[in-house]
Amino acid sequence: MAESKEPGQPDQTLTSADRIRQLNDVDKDVAKLIHSAGLAVQALTNARSDDSPSATATADTSLDSHKSRFKEATSQYFALLSSIDVRLRRQVYALEEASVLAPDSASRTGEGGAAGGGGAGAANPLDISWLNSRKDTVGKDKEAELWAAARGFVEQIGNPTSTEPAKTEGGHKMEVD
Repeated sequence: MAESKEPGQPDQTLTSADRIRQLNDVDKDVAKLIHSAGLAVQALTNARSDDSPSATATADTSLDSHKSRFKEATSQYFALLSSIDVRLRRQVYALEEASVLAPDSASRTGEGGAAGGGGAGAANPLDISWLNSRKDTVGKDKEAELWAAARGFVEQIGNPTSTEPAKTEGGHKMEVD
């Protein structure tokens, strides 16, 4: 049961093992994606690649060589990224069809970003932007508490005769917090 590359064929069903194999292939491509990103960054530096033989090391330092390696690595990166995106979307759609995930209309229309942001009506409780938009009184309360403690400390330093009694132990004066 091999899946056709055309997205318009809903009659073909895949087993769970087929879906897991596809996700495993995506996982391998993610490693290739990271490698191609590393090659693109390396092409921008003067560092020698371990993949190239030392005989061509002198030719590797030219600007044209750097440009061609960068273009090759970035084109491979974007091709892999596109492929991974398409395959992961297919997996999500399959989960939605199996009623494992609730369909998200914003993700299909492209309203949300890559960070998983939904439209105004579809808030994800684990979305960072949604969490950050909530009322933050904990931070403000802690800040007010710290300012009050700092003010008390400064007043205590400025006023040597504090309200708390100093204890003496063995002839030495000790202050209690």
